[in-house]
Amino acid sequence: MESTAVNGKQENEMLEDSTESKVHLSNGKVEITMQPIEKKPGDDGCLSDNAKKVIYGLLLVIGIALSWVSATQFAKSTYSATFNAPFFVIWFSTVWMMVCYPVYVVGSFILFKEKRKAGIRSLFREDQQIYGDSGLTILTYFRYIGPFTICWEATNYMYMRALGSIHVTDATALFTTNTAFVYICSWIWLKEKYILIPARSFSVLMCILGTVLMCYSDGFGGGRAEGVVLALGAALGAALYKVLFFRVVGKATYGQVSLFLSLLGVFNLVFFCPIMVTLYFTGVEKIDWGNLPGAFLCGKAALGLVFNFLVNFGIAVTFPLFIALGTVIGIPLNGVVDSLFRDTQFGWVKILGAAFIMVAFFIMLVPEPLQRKVACWKEGQCPCERQTLDQEKEGVDPDAGEKREGENWMRLKQDDNEEDVQV
Repeated sequence: MESTAVNGKQENEMLEDSTESKVHLSNGKVEITMQPIEKKPGDDGCLSDNAKKVIYGLLLVIGIALSWVSATQFAKSTYSATFNAPFFVIWFSTVWMMVCYPVYVVGSFILFKEKRKAGIRSLFREDQQIYGDSGLTILTYFRYIGPFTICWEATNYMYMRALGSIHVTDATALFTTNTAFVYICSWIWLKEKYILIPARSFSVLMCILGTVLMCYSDGFGGGRAEGVVLALGAALGAALYKVLFFRVVGKATYGQVSLFLSLLGVFNLVFFCPIMVTLYFTGVEKIDWGNLPGAFLCGKAALGLVFNFLVNFGIAVTFPLFIALGTVIGIPLNGVVDSLFRDTQFGWVKILGAAFIMVAFFIMLVPEPLQRKVACWKEGQCPCERQTLDQEKEGVDPDAGEKREGENWMRLKQDDNEEDVQV
């Protein structure tokens, strides 16, 4: 800061030079106090926050797509004449989820000084709040972790079984329909009056049409149809997992999600190990321990872990849309890998079906305000407005339900990226 006394001529020049000056009159003289002008974003050549988010988002799209495709391809490659054990693959991969919370704690202590000063006890006390007032106890552990682990295992098992019957690209495309199932399940399970916006309803119909076309391309009988049913079952399971997580747990922080995933891995290690052993000794699953596909198993588990980390923590540095794009881009990438390394041929009917599913996915990601505007294009009045009028006639507060509907659906779309089921 700098002060200067000037006469009348200097006064005009100084006033023209700086619009941020403060003028004080004293004994016929003008005293001007100069203040530094604040720089606007981008004046120093640095990128704005939105530009940084876009760059981080593009990098995350690449990372999520590559880890998703690689993990799925490794899972497909575990099948051989000496190894056919989908439950063992899921059990082994889920065990790796135990490292989520330790990695989160170490990363928080390195990046955030205030958390490092507070200590691990304070961090753990904050992260266990989602388990109720009493925190994490034996009762709350089984109440929260047990059902979700069962849903996790069932969903991933069906997806893994589907990979043994159909191509990776087909399974990936069919699994992407879980976005439509999330919308349907949220309408049924959540205590909200979700509005039937035409765009969302149309995307659900496109998912159904794409699924029928993909199944029709390979015929409606035999193992191919079984694989399609299993993939759709996995998509439904993933949707139930996300909706129930939102209903039971609510909006969780990254630390709480990491702790949840680590506890899920522990539950899987302890309580699902007997099931894995039983399937092996009864001959349901074929495992030749001398020819175990260790590289594919570890690759699938490690890349699946990377995928979950990128999805769960990527939302902190970029827009949610980029997280969703990373998943859907895996469909054409898997198609390229299948064509180059697995000699898979895709007919136009199957390509058209996958395209319908991808378009439906993108429609479901369109922001809700824009969907409402499109819905009002011909009618002149949104369905939500008609519902508001009906509620006013019945004496119901129209704003409360409407706000909850919008907030909950936006949270669900973010939870599609934050609590996505590992596959």
